[in-house]
Amino acid sequence: MGSEIEITEQRLKSFIVQLQTEWGILERMVYKNKNQHRRCSYFQYLLKVRRDLRLLKSANLEEILDASFLIINGNRPKQKVQLLESLKRRRCDSGKYNLLERLLGVSRLLSQVVEPMLKAAIEISKLLARSFFMGFSVTILAVLARLRVLVQQILLDAVHVFNTVSSLSQKEQTIKLNKKGFEVFREYYPAKEQVITFLECIWQTDKYVLVERMNTSESKSQEKDIQDDVSLTASKILYENIEVLLGVDNPDTMDAEYVLEKGCPTINADRKHVQVASGTPGPSSENRVHLEESSTRR
Repeated sequence: MGSEIEITEQRLKSFIVQLQTEWGILERMVYKNKNQHRRCSYFQYLLKVRRDLRLLKSANLEEILDASFLIINGNRPKQKVQLLESLKRRRCDSGKYNLLERLLGVSRLLSQVVEPMLKAAIEISKLLARSFFMGFSVTILAVLARLRVLVQQILLDAVHVFNTVSSLSQKEQTIKLNKKGFEVFREYYPAKEQVITFLECIWQTDKYVLVERMNTSESKSQEKDIQDDVSLTASKILYENIEVLLGVDNPDTMDAEYVLEKGCPTINADRKHVQVASGTPGPSSENRVHLEESSTRR
């Protein structure tokens, strides 16, 4: 994985330098032949190719790829954390496109720039077949051929980089930072709900076509609300009552069985409790003795 990414990084850097060189040659050829060929259809296609290459240059492709490889390789942990956190923000939140959105726009542009190249090459090949403007036709065809190969190869590598960065942004990571001699571990959690875009290049007739697949996923991260941690289901703890501890199978029949075994003290205690509650005291032992003495005197 690491060696493959390093090879892709070196290849992309080389392709971007060559693309800038070929774009400079095309820019010079268009400038020199503008007055002579500007009304022709093939030259209009050349102007479209130049316009798309200017847009590609203004998109800062090299800067986007450098930031993407920082996330993949992790050579600078602090910048990696900042870039990963920036991927959570969408344009509607901050007003700026994040790294993946910019890389997606560059991939779309690379896919669209091939069509005017092919149309310009077809029109100029007609001039070459008629032996018109031989020097101009041969030079432009060679430049367009090299540009087409470079653009298609950069598109394939850019799609690979996009999918790698997108998959890394959806995983929980622990990144080790070094601050003033202390090691600090920073945890990264992806967004809970995010729209995942997966890119793929499909060969159609004579060029690669960019295909986008989108789906919504919910990441299972540790950033949960407190309310989600509270369980609303019934408790699974089983409580045992006193009847179970006494060995009574049916708690409803406990009073009757207990009375039969122990006798009447329980009933007398219940009667005494009822009399105290009603406020009518029952006959005590002193009252009984006093009644017996009075009866003997008579």
